[in-house]
Formats: sequence, C-alpha cells, structure tokens
Amino acid sequence: MKYIACALILACAAADSSAATADAREWVYQYLLASSTTERELAPITEHIVHERPLQNPRLLDFAAEVLLARIAEAGYPLQNKLRLIRVLGMDKNARYTDVLTRVLEQSKNSQVAKEVHAAMSRKKSGGPGYIAGTIDIHAIATELDEAALAARPTTVQGEHLAKFAGETIDELFEWQGKPHQIVSGQTRVSDGILIHVKIQRLTFFYRGLGRVVFGYEKDFNEWTFQAVVADPMAFEQEFAYRDRAAALGLPDDPTLEMMQLVSGYTASMRIAVEKNYRRDTVPLAFMDTAAEILATQFQSANDPVTIDMYAWICRLLTTHGGGRYQSTLERVAAQTGDSKLKRFAQLPIEPRPAAPAQPYFTGTISLAAQHAKYPPLYPESTFQSGRL
Repeated sequence: MKYIACALILACAAADSSAATADAREWVYQYLLASSTTERELAPITEHIVHERPLQNPRLLDFAAEVLLARIAEAGYPLQNKLRLIRVLGMDKNARYTDVLTRVLEQSKNSQVAKEVHAAMSRKKSGGPGYIAGTIDIHAIATELDEAALAARPTTVQGEHLAKFAGETIDELFEWQGKPHQIVSGQTRVSDGILIHVKIQRLTFFYRGLGRVVFGYEKDFNEWTFQAVVADPMAFEQEFAYRDRAAALGLPDDPTLEMMQLVSGYTASMRIAVEKNYRRDTVPLAFMDTAAEILATQFQSANDPVTIDMYAWICRLLTTHGGGRYQSTLERVAAQTGDSKLKRFAQLPIEPRPAAPAQPYFTGTISLAAQHAKYPPLYPESTFQSGRL
C-alpha cells in the first residue's frame, strides 16, 4: 500500500506539472509583472524584456500595459516601476499601445512619466490592432497561485522529490515539481564605485510545506539557471501571499508561527525564526527562553555546519536581546562546545538590556515537550528537510 500511495502522489505531481505553460519563463514574468510592488522585484523582469527581443511579444507587453494602467495613479507604487513599464511598451514598434500611453499621459502629471511616454510614442509606427484595456485580468494569475497554495497537501514524499531536483531550467523545474505556489524576484547591485559593477538577479520558487528552489540569471546566455534547493516544511511559510489573510483563513498569526518554527526541529525554520527576531527591537521573553532551552539542551549534538550556524544565531539573539539573563547558559556553551564557530558566538559581548529580566534563566525552566504540544507543526505529513540557506 505504501508504494501505491507514493506512486499516486508522484502521479498527481506529474499531472500538475503538465498544466504548466509551454513557456514557463513567460508565465513567471506575467506573474511578476502583476505582483511586484518594489523596484527591486520588477527591475530584472522589465530589464530582460527591454533587452531580449523574443520577450517583446504581446503575451508580456499586454500584461505590462494592463499593470501600468492599474498602477499609474497609485501613489504608493514606485515611480521607477511606472517608468520601467512605459519603456517596456516602447519596445513595440507598432501602434498597439498608443491608446494606453495616451491614457497614462492623461492620468499622470509627472514630468518624468510624460518624458518617458513621449519617447516611447516617438518610436512607433502607425497601423496594427491596438490593445484594448481590460482584455487581461492581471489578478487572475495571482489568484491561481494563491488557490493552488491553499489547496496543497504537502507530504514527506513530495519534499524528498523536490530535494532531488537536478535540472537546469525553469521549464525543467515545472516538469519535475509542477507550478510553484509563490514566486519572488530580486536584484542586488555590488559596486566599488570605480571598476567593479556586479548585478545579481535571482528568482525564488516556493512550494508550500516543501521548500524553495533558487535560480540565478546568467547574463552572458540570457537565461535563468538552477542554483540551489532547500527542503523544509515550514521555513518559508511567511513568503506566501495568503499570509495577509491568516486570521480569516484560520492560520496562526506571525508570533505563533515563529514559535512553531522555533520548536519544529527543522534547522532552516529555526534559523529563520531566530534571525527575524534578532533583527527586531524587542523580542518576546517566551521566544528567547525557548531558544535558550534549545541551545542549552541540544548544542552538544550539533555535528554539521548548518546546525552549528543555527545555534550561532541563537547565541546572537541571546547576547543582543537578553541582557545578563542567559549569561550562564552562554558560558557553558562556550566552555563545552568543540566547535570553534559556536564558541566564538557564545562568547560575544552581552549587550546591556535594562528591560530584560534580571533573574538568570535556568535550564529546564521551559519544557520543550510542552512547547511542542502547544506549537505543533503546520504540516505533520511533511517532515523532510535538506539543504542550506
């Protein structure tokens, strides 16, 4: 029966992958055109369309036109994004988007927008059918991913399958695992201001209750290539769009979710929850006490770099936000660990925190068994983890 169940699960995954579009990259770009709200998210997509002729087609430009019309009067939408979308429409040398650009001029009084629109329209020839505003529902593709995510029933077998992905392209990923439940794009610039100018562009595909797959853009070949996969049932839960409606959907709120991640036993989940709290001004005492208990009772069993790294983050959390409450715990870790990295982080200077409780934390004060019962895993049928953040 076990093998029959596994076969059925993989068959379902294969059926889902067959529903993927013929060109996965275009489908991804459509989603990102519609969903991106920052320049960092949108920049890689519009840049590629402007510089790669095969992408300058109505399937993408029509999407860009509809997004531009929907966003042009939106004060919170970055001006640079509006200008980028206008440049994308300028790649069409016919008059398909003349009406769209005219409406943009009417709705925006911004001089930079006007300049960009005039530049785009000056390159256009007459003739050809014009795009009719409203033809495309730009919200449908986001709804598709959201509904698929909520319908997902992740299992250990699916997580193991994701972790074995060894393809190179987005199309191969979709064939292997099906469409993702969330997509995030990003761009980072690195420069010394003189000679070195590096642009790093990434796409990250999230599968609910399973993990994530990261692709990097190879400019020399104009293509996205596979970089890494991390399988973890809960590490990336905050990435999904449905989290904005967590209460209405009966899902845990953010503080509860972070406690679930902390006690999950999944290394990436724990690391992400700890790092999020480390970067905040204040951290709930229950979270820090639980993290201290995990560190005190489990650090000696850590024997791999991924786990050591997670415990190092707990040390950073406790030394930064705990005042002197966890000093004895940290001193014991520093004295007893055989790992030089963990020792170094356990010996970080303790920052003064007047608001932190003065009484020291004693190992055993928190029951991890009780915390596990209070904060059970989100996906009990999905337990596989592998890879490094």
